[in-house]
Amino acid sequence: MINFRTSVVIATYNGENFITEQLNSIFNQTLLPDEVIISDDLSTDNTVEIVKQFIKVNDLKSQWKIIRNQENLGWRRNFINLIQVASGDIIFTCDQDDIWKPKKIEMMVSQFKKNSRIGVLVSDYDELMESTGKSSKLRKLTTTDKNGTKKIDFIYKNILLKRPGCVFALAKEFVPEVISYFDILENPAHDVAMWGSGLINDRLYYLAEPTINYRRHENSSFQREVDNATKKESYYQVRINQLKRFNVRISCAMNYIKNKNEIHCEDKKMKLLGKMVKENDARITVLESGKISKLVVKALSYMTIFNFSADFKHILKMKFMRN
Repeated sequence: MINFRTSVVIATYNGENFITEQLNSIFNQTLLPDEVIISDDLSTDNTVEIVKQFIKVNDLKSQWKIIRNQENLGWRRNFINLIQVASGDIIFTCDQDDIWKPKKIEMMVSQFKKNSRIGVLVSDYDELMESTGKSSKLRKLTTTDKNGTKKIDFIYKNILLKRPGCVFALAKEFVPEVISYFDILENPAHDVAMWGSGLINDRLYYLAEPTINYRRHENSSFQREVDNATKKESYYQVRINQLKRFNVRISCAMNYIKNKNEIHCEDKKMKLLGKMVKENDARITVLESGKISKLVVKALSYMTIFNFSADFKHILKMKFMRN
């Protein structure tokens, strides 16, 4: 039986309210990590002091360490740097404000032991809702069984990111592919890079079990970023801008494939991505026009009835609001 060394990497910033619960949930795993690296992004609260005290009290200096960045990198760069310095065979990316279920590491490591093809593994989560939180319901994933594990299929509904980075585990040997993908992304994020590179290389797998309590609150770094980006935009414009961002991500995926020497079913994957770009372009045109007649003209560009119906409802809603 293969014995994998495991690393947990945590990017922190002003996380004093929840960090202790997270650290305790890692400390109490049924299979303990061999390494925990916490990188603090110049917190202005007591996060660093809390972490240092936790390490000291629990005598974890040989396995756990905290690094304080010389400058504020932002959570995106902080995480990708952590992934590169982790030494474990399997790397777990961890937020500062969730609570891991006791068997998270044990369950996910068992999947890697079953199948050496796993480059990236994602799981489900249970939501832990704060009063200010916004729900992020799980999306269903289509998979194919491989050696007792579930490989996520390269199909339309699986293309864009469907799980947050806090439920990911990454094989160390697959890190170069993640970095390569991260480097071509616009406004890159570690979870998007892991998902995209894993899916395109047929090495993205799924554990259909919740492994964390995913805390939802308005002060999370990602939620603040989303709120800042949308607070000055109308509901209608938010949707249009989202479609434009989707196209940017899909174009990055296509560029990643073009830069690779060998991708299984490359033509088939490029064709699907191209169709998705075409559909999104059509949807943007329809929504910017705000006309049902334009929706009818572009109907054949839609890949699903769901998207067609959604845009029909968006247009009606905007007409109602204007009137």
